[in-house]
Amino acid sequence: MKKIKYALFIGLIGLTSLSATASETDPKNTNPKERVEQLESRVHEIWEMDFSDMDKEEKAAIKLELKEIKKELKEEGLDSKVSISIGAIIIILLLLIIIT
Repeated sequence: MKKIKYALFIGLIGLTSLSATASETDPKNTNPKERVEQLESRVHEIWEMDFSDMDKEEKAAIKLELKEIKKELKEEGLDSKVSISIGAIIIILLLLIIIT
């Protein structure tokens, strides 16, 4: 039974990769924001999976995929971006004015 599930799992992954366009498969063709969204959606898909029915090889493959996603985000510097809203900047400036 597990072999059938494993074969279906591999088949579905193969079908989704065949239907992907070149811009989705090649990270160089997408802008960083789109690539982060793609990786985040894949991570959410993995989180929603039921690991209790999987064998060791499937779990290891998913763990390896998550490590590769993390590595790609670190290499591109996409995981270290910090954004500050205008409201936060105003509050910080007001606090600095009040303190001094």
